Amino acid sequence: MEYFFNPKSVAVIGASRNEKRPGHNVLKNLVDLGYKGKIYPINPNVDNLLGLQVYPSIKDIPDPVELAVIIIPTSLVPKALKECAKKGVKGAVITTEGFAETGEIELQHEIKQITRDTGIRVIGPGSMGIVNLEDNFTSSYADFKGLDTTGNITFIAQSGIFTGGLVRYFATFDIPVSRVISLGNKVDVDDADVLNFLADDPKTSVIALYIEGINDGKRFLQAAKTISKEKPVVVLKGGTTPAGARAASSHTGSIAVDVDIFSAVMKQSGFIQVDSLSELFETARAFSLTPILPKGPRIAVLTYSGCLGVVSADTALKLGLQMASFTKETSEKIHEMVFDRKFGANPVDTYPATLKKGHRNVFSTCLDAILEDTNVDGCLITVWGDEIPEERPFSPQIRDIILKHQKRGKITIVPVLGEKLGVERERKFFEDNGIITTIFADHAVKIYKNLFQYTQFLKSLE
Repeated sequence: MEYFFNPKSVAVIGASRNEKRPGHNVLKNLVDLGYKGKIYPINPNVDNLLGLQVYPSIKDIPDPVELAVIIIPTSLVPKALKECAKKGVKGAVITTEGFAETGEIELQHEIKQITRDTGIRVIGPGSMGIVNLEDNFTSSYADFKGLDTTGNITFIAQSGIFTGGLVRYFATFDIPVSRVISLGNKVDVDDADVLNFLADDPKTSVIALYIEGINDGKRFLQAAKTISKEKPVVVLKGGTTPAGARAASSHTGSIAVDVDIFSAVMKQSGFIQVDSLSELFETARAFSLTPILPKGPRIAVLTYSGCLGVVSADTALKLGLQMASFTKETSEKIHEMVFDRKFGANPVDTYPATLKKGHRNVFSTCLDAILEDTNVDGCLITVWGDEIPEERPFSPQIRDIILKHQKRGKITIVPVLGEKLGVERERKFFEDNGIITTIFADHAVKIYKNLFQYTQFLKSLE
């Protein structure tokens, strides 16, 4: 599988001089990245592209080729794949669409048969390709400028164009993804193959997986159990409703999988199943950031908004978490600060006490007391991101308290609200210190629950 991620040489079958065509974009991405291997553009009607010699076919290349990217009309793909196999190419990424997902089942079967007969490995068809920024390689036509080259998250998706769009999302919102793998229709290489490869990959610490169908349930479960012992895998299943299942069938040709059976398999394997794209990437980001995992389900909420406290408590109990019951000592310390609130209440609503005693004093005293409490496993604390940096009231002090207790095994997640620039600044401030942030309080609770679920899985292995 290494040749899919960092081949010694790559042929682009369907390389184009048209800057709007995928065949041009793949070639340009390779050149712009500074890929150190040999690049062989293939197009019978062109002599030179981007300063590279172009060959009429893969048969005309005098040197060995390790990987081929195939971007040509659907009907021409089988012939090109056979020529690749005859040339000794180890793997091919087929970005061309229009196979099983559009009713061309026989054509997809032909591709599958070629892989069986020749031994060449295939990703796709309908794949966006692979992005591997750490090794300056890509087989993708997507624009990935701005991606974090040092990120430790690998994203796997059974999709094409969607994956390309998400690459821009990762860059825009600083999701630390440095590897993206688009599997497309999974005619040959599937999730199990990639998971087995990533299990031993030192550059991958967290995996985010979007999946619509499973080719081989037994192989998938075996691969899942192996990797989840070492690395967290967060998974979103597409096609969980009748309408979604029909869409998945027309999208990647996936066969519907019983939702309850799939969820049971995920839980058994240690995978963290989520319900939305936002939860998928926020949870993966949290795993990437945090140096510790929650030890238990008992959480406390510290906020200046009664609404946020209510939403957090509702979400926590719905997800099977517990609102921590403070010790008498903790309750007394909180009551002393938040004097006009119910004695020892959790969530802790600091308003309007903060107006009288100051944000810094009230929040730092309450947070320290909460995290000292032996009845508390973790905490959510809401921070306001002001537009003007000078108005930041207490973030450094809050950070120091969080880090102090983090060393003792207490995890804190920080929802940040406020003006756009202030939110961006505060999130960066905390995340640079390994502290998880989010925008919404209920998202913070879901993240905590997902982290704790992985804790429970690891404990079950002991």
